[in-house]
Amino acid sequence: MLELDGMNEDSLTDMLKVSFSWENWTAILEISDKLFELAVLTYGSHRQGAKKYYLKKNIAYYLGYSACMKGIAYQKLGNLAESRKCIGLYSDLSWITDVDQEAAVEVEYYRNIAIANTFVIDLLEGKVEVLPDYIEFIRTGDQEELLACLITVLESAIKYNFSIDWVLDEFNEPLKELSCREKQEDIRYYIDYMHLSAIYLYKREKIHDAINLTLYILVISSKLYDGTGFRKIVSFYEHIRSHATAEQQESYQNVMKNILEREFLKDEKGDLVINSRIAD
Repeated sequence: MLELDGMNEDSLTDMLKVSFSWENWTAILEISDKLFELAVLTYGSHRQGAKKYYLKKNIAYYLGYSACMKGIAYQKLGNLAESRKCIGLYSDLSWITDVDQEAAVEVEYYRNIAIANTFVIDLLEGKVEVLPDYIEFIRTGDQEELLACLITVLESAIKYNFSIDWVLDEFNEPLKELSCREKQEDIRYYIDYMHLSAIYLYKREKIHDAINLTLYILVISSKLYDGTGFRKIVSFYEHIRSHATAEQQESYQNVMKNILEREFLKDEKGDLVINSRIAD
């Protein structure tokens, strides 16, 4: 178990964001429970006349964020039934009274997120018939959520073997504007989207394109120090390596060589020190 005692809502929120970047889903379950419990206690104390709490966000944010992150963790762990239960927790936060405008915005935000994530669970359960409604929701929704939404569409298409070429074509231009933001969470979403796109291309038998995209993501994940994405991409490349052309194989070796040159020292001749041997 994690040592979470003594932390306030903001510290726990930061821990959740880091755990998300590392895809530590079991840690997210534990931290989310603690954050939700603490936020409820803080809200109750405030309602009973306790002194004002000093937090970066309003209490609706912490309640919604903790339940949402817990639902995502269950989703990633494959427990879709528990993920649905979490959606129920943040789909209606109207029970939070005495809210200001900022809190009211958060309540509405998580109501919309609950609608989107219900579609997500449906798609991941193979209910392909909801895809048109989900795409319409994406069209009219917050473009900041676009990457996360399309990741779900890709995951479902890959798992249940149906074409989403029309979806990818429609959102190709907006995605260019959202790619590779500075925040670590955005980087993770972008690299996961590109990685799943490569897998989708491979399953569509566009193997040459899939390998080229994989090599591109390999470079990006390395430059952005996204270790989680890098491990996934290397594993996928190794799985499809036999389909690579000689040119693609050379590109892969060059990427790996560049990483070695960046990570290891060179001697006075400019050779990598790992290439020399230590004598007895």
